[in-house]
Amino acid sequence: MLIVLLCKGQGVDSEELSSFNQEKVADISLFERTLINLGSAGYNEAILICESDALPLKQLGERHPGFRIRAEASLNNLPQEQDLLIIQNNVVINKKQLTNLLETIEDENGSFVAHNSENKDLGMLFLKEKDQEAFDSRSINLIQLKELLKKKILMDPPRKITLSEIGTSASSDFLFNHISKNVSGWISKNINSKISIPISKILVKINSNPNWVTFFVGCIGISCGFFYASNLPLIGALVLQLSTILDRCDGEVARIRLKESKFGQWFDTALDQLSYFSMFLGISMCVNNPKFFAVNPEIMILRQISILNILLYIIFLTTILFFMIRRTKNGSLAYYPSEIDKITSIERRSFFYRLMAKFRFLLKREYFCPGMILVALIGYEFATIASFTLLFFGLTHLVSDFLEVRKKIDITY
Repeated sequence: MLIVLLCKGQGVDSEELSSFNQEKVADISLFERTLINLGSAGYNEAILICESDALPLKQLGERHPGFRIRAEASLNNLPQEQDLLIIQNNVVINKKQLTNLLETIEDENGSFVAHNSENKDLGMLFLKEKDQEAFDSRSINLIQLKELLKKKILMDPPRKITLSEIGTSASSDFLFNHISKNVSGWISKNINSKISIPISKILVKINSNPNWVTFFVGCIGISCGFFYASNLPLIGALVLQLSTILDRCDGEVARIRLKESKFGQWFDTALDQLSYFSMFLGISMCVNNPKFFAVNPEIMILRQISILNILLYIIFLTTILFFMIRRTKNGSLAYYPSEIDKITSIERRSFFYRLMAKFRFLLKREYFCPGMILVALIGYEFATIASFTLLFFGLTHLVSDFLEVRKKIDITY
């Protein structure tokens, strides 16, 4: 399939497309963002319908140096030996939406014009090779072509901006409103994002590097251990929750600035886990400090459990990292459940495993950290026992996963 980006002429709504060539989000033009996302999706060439070949594509060259661009003066010069996906330069589309569009095309047998659920066209047309001659696409414009094609409603549609929205925040707002990861839960999407997105918008405006954001937020998270060790569990829990909210910012900045990287994912994961380790270590240090907890038989048991929690966490983390490094291309541990479910169907697992799986969400940071605020109000004793319970069942879940995976594939290479 050949990708065609229209940067001149009239669009499907008679808008003059050359007016949108300078429309940018995070210093990247809309059409260049589409090209960069295509490169991330595995494509290495596209055709630009433009006035000249002088349109700036610096960001594309930095991210996908092997991406080939062919400039053409009009649609009349396009080959008819391939399927064509035509995208206007006023389409705001993120990587997930582009991937969904490409998957939709794979499942389609005929040509179509993309629409949203409100039946508004999206400035994207797909022409099958077998249909191009029938539509005589060389001699008719997009407005006429749109009327001949069937409408295809996209479930997660991009947005086509209008001439009146040039220079406004419409494009940026749309991308920020569709920025959450697939694995983000209700709290992250509906509560944490209300705080993180306004901060991320400021960080994007000042061209912040997402890795520096990760480092700063990671330092905040790691500092929670100091408060736990100082017998200030509520402050420690609030600091950990603050870092959880701000932890969205690095990913949001990276996705808006199109600077996502494997290093960034693993760097974020490493600092997240150091924050947890700092918490477990701080709790153990406080419980084992005679200044805060007088020695008695119950406290002695609690001290041993708090130390055991550190060991269980290290084993838990080592085990899950082993799987993610060996078996996936993802640096985010939030994707572990979906990755393991791809290998072994949860419906075929034991009743006990399916019961444990219903509580997976408790180990997700967006739920675990607010929970620690409530736990902090109850006391260190409950925090230690609750942590042990979560870690024990989490490790049991992982061991069960590995035993099941070994039946299907060899994980020892």
